[in-house]
Amino acid sequence: MLDLGPWYVARLRKRWAPGTEAYDEHFWELHDTGDWQGFAGLVLRLFPASSLVDIGCGQGAAIQALGRVDPALVLRGFDDSPTAIARARARHLRVDSLDIAAMSRPQARAFAREMGSVDLLLCLEVAEHLPAWHSGKLLDLFTCARRLIFSAAHPNQGGTMHVNERTAGYWIERLAARGFRLSSRDGDLRAGVASLAMAPWYKDNIHAFERTGRTS
Repeated sequence: MLDLGPWYVARLRKRWAPGTEAYDEHFWELHDTGDWQGFAGLVLRLFPASSLVDIGCGQGAAIQALGRVDPALVLRGFDDSPTAIARARARHLRVDSLDIAAMSRPQARAFAREMGSVDLLLCLEVAEHLPAWHSGKLLDLFTCARRLIFSAAHPNQGGTMHVNERTAGYWIERLAARGFRLSSRDGDLRAGVASLAMAPWYKDNIHAFERTGRTS
C-alpha cells in the first residue's frame, strides 16, 4: 500500500503557506451554490432539533440556512480552513477552528464530551479529506449527537484533496461501532435531497443516522 503520510504532510504545509491555501476564496466562491434553504427546511422537518453542530461547515451555508428556518435553533460550526472560517464569520455565524488531524484520539473524545448532548450533527463531504488513520477521530466527535446527517465522497468521485473516498457501507459499518444505525427517515431524507437543486455528491452520498448508545 502506498504510504500517503509524507505526501499528506507536504500537501498540508503547502496548503497553509501564505497565499497557497487549497481551500481559498476561489474554491469557496465555486461552492457557494445550492438550495440550502430547501435543505434546511427538509432537515428540520424530518429531524426536529433545538441544537445543531456542523463539523466541517465550510463557509457556513448550511448553518446559515438552518438559522433562517428556525431562528431559535442553537447553532455551532467547526472547520479548519482559515478562509472558510473568515467567510462564515462575515455572515455573523458562530464558527470556530477545529484541526482534527492535529488531535489525538483522547482529545477527540474529550472534545465530544465537552460539547455535551447535541440534538443533531451535520458532517457533509468532510471525511474524504482526512486520511484513513485520522478518520476515527472524526467519527469519535459524532458521539455527542443523538442524530447524525453524514455524507462522504464515494470511490472515484474526485475533488480537491480527496484522500479517503469510500463506499457508504464502509462508513455505515464504522458508525455502527460507535452506536449509530441508519435512521428510519433515511429514505425520506435521501428522496428529499434528490429533489433539491443541490450538488450531485450530496444526493449520492447523504444518509441519516440515529444513535442507539450501544457500541461494538
